[in-house]
Amino acid sequence: MTLEDLLARIQASEPEALAGLPAGTAQRLVRAALRELREGLLAQPDAVDEPVQVPALGRFRRVGPPGQGWRFIPQAGGQAVRSLAAADAVPLSPGQRAWRQACNSSEPALIHPEHRFVLLFSPKSACSSAVIWFLHTLGLAEQARAYHEWPHQYRIHELMQSDAQRATRRLPPEQLTVLRLVRDPLERAVSSFRHALGTGYARAQIRARLGRDIAAQGLSFQQFIDFLVLEDLDRCDGHHRRQCHALERMRAPDVLINVSQQDLYTELNAFERRQGMPVTDFAALRWLHELQSTRVPNRVDDGRPADRVELTAAHAKFGPWPRQLLTPLARERLSALYADDIARYAVPH
Repeated sequence: MTLEDLLARIQASEPEALAGLPAGTAQRLVRAALRELREGLLAQPDAVDEPVQVPALGRFRRVGPPGQGWRFIPQAGGQAVRSLAAADAVPLSPGQRAWRQACNSSEPALIHPEHRFVLLFSPKSACSSAVIWFLHTLGLAEQARAYHEWPHQYRIHELMQSDAQRATRRLPPEQLTVLRLVRDPLERAVSSFRHALGTGYARAQIRARLGRDIAAQGLSFQQFIDFLVLEDLDRCDGHHRRQCHALERMRAPDVLINVSQQDLYTELNAFERRQGMPVTDFAALRWLHELQSTRVPNRVDDGRPADRVELTAAHAKFGPWPRQLLTPLARERLSALYADDIARYAVPH
């Protein structure tokens, strides 16, 4: 394998690793890393029977007598994951390389190592429920809740960084079932608006775009749509980005659940049966129900055009919250902004 081939494989498997570096700098960096790795391995005793741990890279085992090279062994449980060491030695086709790069995009895919499915979701589309369910199917729900009450903390900082997840993102697409959770894009925009007010996640961007400080001045739903008009909805913050994942541009989901039109728990149970998985008793998942119990503030309808009312963080967190923000004008504007989601997921409007 040439250095150029190795750089291409690194770019495919870890797109962020060399991002923004000039080609010459990237080559020198990889060459230096390989030199350090080789010297470190050669420094090990000749009679090495057990795998050697290389910090930040994984375990290596000597192949044959001393001097005949090393083989990488992923640190992950399960035969399905361990077998990927051999699969990595097979050259990737352009399609497989593109799939792997999409799996390692800015929104890395969650892939179940045993039941071989990809879980795709978007913020503000039942994502927390989906993550808790996924952790439950892995037997990690209790561990994740002990780590942090908010399931995405464990997902981002532990699960997505694990050797097991890194290895499953090397699985070829033909071995995987794609499960996609979506939400009606107009309803999702309302949820994004309340989230923006309640958490301030887009405060700096809104101030830059509209010249408005939502912490001091509040924001109406129409003003939030004004902000969305100025955003690149394919590359902005995930809480109001269009829902299509990079993987979906290569392959349509095998199973699509629209949480605005279908019961999430019923559909996930049906998916579990399809995959031959144990069927989850959602009534017993206390973490999920306790998390959802604090979500929706008191809703009111005071007769005013709700989308013109300037609301605050207190309204978003504690209420009262307008019942009908999706006025005809709001629907018209959002339908144009999220036309791709509406068409892709066959959402009627």
